[in-house]
Amino acid sequence: MVRRNSSKVRRMARELSDDDRITRLPDAVIHHIFSFIDTRSVVQSSLLSQSWKNTWKSHPHLNFEIGPSPDQVSGSKFPNFTRRFLSKRDDVTELSTIAFRSNSITLRLLKKIILYAMSHKTRKLKIEFSGDKLTRRGRFDSSLLRSRYLQHLSLNIDFGLKSSPSLTWDSPALTTLTIKCVTFTLQLVNDDASKSVDLFSRFPNLKTLALDDCTLSDIDTFITKSSELESLYLIGIYHSCEFVVSAPKLSLFTYNNGIARFSLSAKDLNSLNTVNFQTIYSRSIEEHSMLLELMIKTFQQLYKAKSLTINLEALKLLSMFPELCERRNCPFTSLQSLTVVSGHWLPHSLTGFSSVFDYFSRNSPAIKIHIDLNPTPLQFRY
Repeated sequence: MVRRNSSKVRRMARELSDDDRITRLPDAVIHHIFSFIDTRSVVQSSLLSQSWKNTWKSHPHLNFEIGPSPDQVSGSKFPNFTRRFLSKRDDVTELSTIAFRSNSITLRLLKKIILYAMSHKTRKLKIEFSGDKLTRRGRFDSSLLRSRYLQHLSLNIDFGLKSSPSLTWDSPALTTLTIKCVTFTLQLVNDDASKSVDLFSRFPNLKTLALDDCTLSDIDTFITKSSELESLYLIGIYHSCEFVVSAPKLSLFTYNNGIARFSLSAKDLNSLNTVNFQTIYSRSIEEHSMLLELMIKTFQQLYKAKSLTINLEALKLLSMFPELCERRNCPFTSLQSLTVVSGHWLPHSLTGFSSVFDYFSRNSPAIKIHIDLNPTPLQFRY
């Protein structure tokens, strides 16, 4: 009886082996399946099949992101695993994607990973780091980001980024750039040098640019000049500089910030369609007139927009000067829709804003006005 069962088990094992379609899949399909799991799991999968023994060494998608599972790479294990993995990986194989998130990475290891990505023709690089002050010592040199192949770059590194008036970034294939929690610091050769920074002109194919929760330190003019740029997001920026934007294909512009002193100088915004302008204004009555002038000046730069979203704070500031709304024409001449979203306060009634609504509809009689008191928080997918 035991022999019969043993023979039956062996026969079933052979049948399962003969019918093991997964291990016989082409490498391209296996790599696609592996692209949905983290890198450590990819390495562990080499134990499942003899044919997968070295598949991880040529896998083009590396994902070191930390997740809720205790089996994933995390904490102090992350640097050692990363170093061992990169040293044993097939050095000839190109890399399509590198994505990782860690709270214990050092600046030295960060540079090593970026250099590895740049030398292996990586097309998509996503780095997210959040750590203590000790691991964040030093500054990040943007000249590391030089590649003819990089198309999508997302940096959430909480490091200082050294900038200079002479451009150092050079990624001609880049189409999407998102930068979060970075402090841009101007590096001057002498005290008389210009405090203007132009970081993006060397990205001739850049279509989407997002700066989120960044600090612009000791910079007078922050230039964004791009012939192909279509979407520009400035979210939670700490700054005291003027923004200069030149983008003939720009369709969407978002400024969502706690700083009301926003100064914009724009030209060639011939394709502008959608503007989202939200900010918080000072309670100081003495500053209200100056802040209003800055806001209207900004609107004058964005006058071709067909859709405008503003928050109640901006609406309230305009309502404080009804005589100005009556005397001046609205800069927007092609508005089709105006959306007002709630911010840090809710009014008892919107009847006090009638002069402001008249101001926006004066040059756009067919405008549709929407009031959204429960807006979805603005989120940009990185």
